[in-house]
Amino acid sequence: EDHYRLNLGFCGSYTLWDGGATSLNVESKTLSKEATAFATQQTERSVQESVLNAYMSLLAASENLRTADASVELAQAEFEHYGKLFEAGSITKKDLTQSQSNVLQKQTTQLSAQLSVSTAKTTLRQLLELDGSAEFQIAAPETDIESPDSLPPLPAYEQLKADAQKANPGLKSDSISVRAAQKNTQVASKGSSITVTLGANSSTGLQAWESGDYKGQLKYGWQNSISLGINIPIIDGGTTENKVLQAQVNETESQVSLKENLKTLENNIEKLYLNAVSADMQWKAAILQVEAESEALAVAEEQRGAGALTYTDFLTQKNNLEKARITLTNAKYTSLLSRKLLELYQGKLD
Repeated sequence: EDHYRLNLGFCGSYTLWDGGATSLNVESKTLSKEATAFATQQTERSVQESVLNAYMSLLAASENLRTADASVELAQAEFEHYGKLFEAGSITKKDLTQSQSNVLQKQTTQLSAQLSVSTAKTTLRQLLELDGSAEFQIAAPETDIESPDSLPPLPAYEQLKADAQKANPGLKSDSISVRAAQKNTQVASKGSSITVTLGANSSTGLQAWESGDYKGQLKYGWQNSISLGINIPIIDGGTTENKVLQAQVNETESQVSLKENLKTLENNIEKLYLNAVSADMQWKAAILQVEAESEALAVAEEQRGAGALTYTDFLTQKNNLEKARITLTNAKYTSLLSRKLLELYQGKLD
């Protein structure tokens, strides 16, 4: 004959006193959760920064491509015109060959510009997590900006640094992590604290071989109890001390990380600010350079028409103007990128 027992019960306990370890641990976990949320925001900001870089690179590459397309069209038209002049005996074979070579050089530059646009667009598409077959175009108001003078002035450096520190999610995360580490150090020190626990138990059971009256066994066999436990640590073999030391190490590491990230932020802000100031100056200089090269090309065209300038020198002047335009485009978008990154660090793009 099979014999068996069945026991049923409910039990629970509540810590009346543990030196405050439980409340400190709850506070530490809450702070860690808050720090993680700010760390996530910092990751999002890093992605935003990458998107801004890719976006401005695509704008600059697209504008350079438009310049290259125009140069190719102009070179081809010029080559066709020179072909007619050669047939009429107005120019030499050398001039015609140089004109044809100029077309090929412009087409090479055009291919390079197309590759830059394709690369920048792929980078931006990947950052935006768009499908590989997705086609998209960008419409940017920045293309209509002609001079840094039409932009708002840069803020003062000290104000910029203060705003960036205040709005930086990474610093907030690090600061909260330091507080959480301090709580963990306090929790570790409570390992040698007296613990008082209140417990309660309610249970019953039955034995199959004693009686068939199972209901009666369950009813009259019910037992209730209340207990009060006091735990007084005496010797733990240095466990508590080791936990405290480890927690102190983690706390120090958190403080060092906060200081290092603060230094890194200051360095980044200073570099971005100087880049923005320098880019504005380069942008203005590039505008003047394009104006100067345009005037020089106009003079060269007159001299060429009068036969006082060789075709080689004329091409050199045209190339100088094209280089000046490319320099202007790069300076413009470098300035715009620096300003946008400063706005990002100030939290204005959140």
